[in-house]
Amino acid sequence: MKKLLALSTLFMATSALAAGGFQGNNAQAGGFNNTNVGQVMTIAQAKEAKDNSIVTLEGNIVKQIDKDEFIFRDASGEIKIEVEDEAWNGQNITPSDKIRIEGKLDKEWNHTDLDVFRIQKL
Repeated sequence: MKKLLALSTLFMATSALAAGGFQGNNAQAGGFNNTNVGQVMTIAQAKEAKDNSIVTLEGNIVKQIDKDEFIFRDASGEIKIEVEDEAWNGQNITPSDKIRIEGKLDKEWNHTDLDVFRIQKL
């Protein structure tokens, strides 16, 4: 019985170590690294990007159109944005605040909108 208990304890201790967790600096990095994500572009450049592209813009929200729809402006132009509630992250933004937004382009046949999922006050 004592041998069984000792073997069980030894097995549990070694399996806990093998289960993973913090890997330190020698952890293998893997996956796809897209260097374009997070790169700030202008509204004019964003309008030329492909549908469903993730873009980052800097500028100002200048006008509210509807509950969650706004006009966003930078030096190159304007774009209509739709902001998810979570994107505000408790921040109060005014037209004079310069912000960085991240979102997904929604291109239709006659206009381009941006579905914003992150706002950062600069």
